Amino acid sequence: MYKECSAKVRMYCMILKEGRFDEKVHHCRVISYKPEEECIYLIAEDTELTEFSLDGNYECRIKVPDGEDTCMGVIKERYWNKAGRILKFQIKNGFYKNLVN
Repeated sequence: MYKECSAKVRMYCMILKEGRFDEKVHHCRVISYKPEEECIYLIAEDTELTEFSLDGNYECRIKVPDGEDTCMGVIKERYWNKAGRILKFQIKNGFYKNLVN
């Protein structure tokens, strides 16, 4: 459904009191979406994996032909493989639509 779509990932809330809030928007590409797991697998295009906190809440905006689909969630895993820098994004409360003009 979202395979090969571009995405922007941005932290909107830090869970840890002493954690570092990251204001940067990270550009990614969707490699797979698994609705049964409510997970999106992303490749981080221009960001090192260590910049993504496992203790933060994130917003993920996926560019689709008729606008953007947005969801909130957390990064459950981050790892390297032959495809690149992989993020496993766990979706909370589903998607909502952002119409872009």
